[in-house]
Amino acid sequence: MQSCEISADSTDDPLSSGLRRKRQPRIVVIGAGLAGLSAAKALLESGFTDVTILEATDRIGGRVQSVKLGHATFELGATWIHGSHGNPVYHLAEDNGLLEETTDGERSVGRISLYSKNGVAYHLTNNGQRIPKDVVEEFSDLYNEVESCESSSHSMDEVSLSEFGEWTEIPGAHHIIPCGFIKIVEILARSIPESVIQLRKPVKCIHWNQSVSKEIERVADHNSDLPEEDKGSDVFVECEDCEFIPADHVIVTVSLGVLKKRHESLFHPRLPEEKVMAIEKLGINTTDKIFLEFEEPFWSSECNSIQFVWEDEAESESLTYPEELWYKKICSFDVLYPPERYGYVLSGWICGEEALIMEKCDDETVAETCTEMLRKFTGNPNIPKPRRILRSSWGSNPNFRGSYSYTQVGSSGADVEKLAKPLPYAESSKTAPMQVMFSGEATHRKYYSTTHGAVLSGQREAAHLIEMYQDLLQCRS
Repeated sequence: MQSCEISADSTDDPLSSGLRRKRQPRIVVIGAGLAGLSAAKALLESGFTDVTILEATDRIGGRVQSVKLGHATFELGATWIHGSHGNPVYHLAEDNGLLEETTDGERSVGRISLYSKNGVAYHLTNNGQRIPKDVVEEFSDLYNEVESCESSSHSMDEVSLSEFGEWTEIPGAHHIIPCGFIKIVEILARSIPESVIQLRKPVKCIHWNQSVSKEIERVADHNSDLPEEDKGSDVFVECEDCEFIPADHVIVTVSLGVLKKRHESLFHPRLPEEKVMAIEKLGINTTDKIFLEFEEPFWSSECNSIQFVWEDEAESESLTYPEELWYKKICSFDVLYPPERYGYVLSGWICGEEALIMEKCDDETVAETCTEMLRKFTGNPNIPKPRRILRSSWGSNPNFRGSYSYTQVGSSGADVEKLAKPLPYAESSKTAPMQVMFSGEATHRKYYSTTHGAVLSGQREAAHLIEMYQDLLQCRS
């Protein structure tokens, strides 16, 4: 092993915290989702040894959450691999044999209907009438293109038309991972030592640019485990359990929803106005899933989806349904296929403010409400209640506060880049660069809202640090 000395002569060195000392830089990653795990994996594989992941919850995966019930795996979060050509998530799945049991119905080259087979979508009205196929075909392509659940917005009126083409689709088929999307998470975490990941470790504040160094030093004086050299760190991560963790670089991977809610208290000093404006302009809302499991199917064997079409035009001008009518925002129920794998299960989607109302209801209420909807639209009053219900609650979860981001009216791709820009902005030679870095799906200009966008954003931030410390890494190789 070759090692080399690093000069400590110059106090003007912009890498003062990381390179001036005879040690590796300390890197703290906040969040153990796809972005955080991808960043940590890339750093460790490149030779960094002082990497810590702080995860607020009791699990890894972030907005990937696979739940196993019986022999089936259901996705409360990320479900689809969107595209294959150059998609890092697809290649991870393919290289590790995760797609071998994928059926034709779990691959799609067009609009994706969750786990659906090649069958018929039933478009039904609330009067129990089926809309003729030729009428459906007139508007279905446009409807599928602008459905608000696809963008996670409350209403398509919130989505920026001028920036609608900013998001880029990766060519190739869409895929589902039969054994669970969580397998991608496990693959990323496989090469990360368990000691690197600290679960149930929520962060209270990131103190950067030595803004409160003296105050923190006073607190640190009571911590006998803190080495003397750490007390002058550029960054300290203050955890909810009162621990102060010194760092040279912090990669923040929390969701845009968390940034919107907590950016004023999460960073000290406060974020620059440019970044605050980007956080406020960009959009994130909630898209939830509702899984209903039945003893027997009440739908025909050819049916792959039940689409709800409300005919009460008097209420159609309102962008938000009254709270008691939240269920009107459920756009459809898809038939999960094949039944040998999933049983007799329907998967419904609901987004926006109505999704948040749904999250406040108990399982019994949601199951009863959905059953009444199905009875009304199918005209079959004998549909039984499901024997089991499973649903997500991304909007009310304080660790996420939404499902995925979109370009809101008034925002642009430039705001995505501003969100991703590391702190501090100043180019002063006396200011250590990239103290606070930003990753996550909302920071990827082309692939926001996707799992591959999250993975690529984590790799992007890791690449910045690898480039910065390339001389140090080469010396220690």
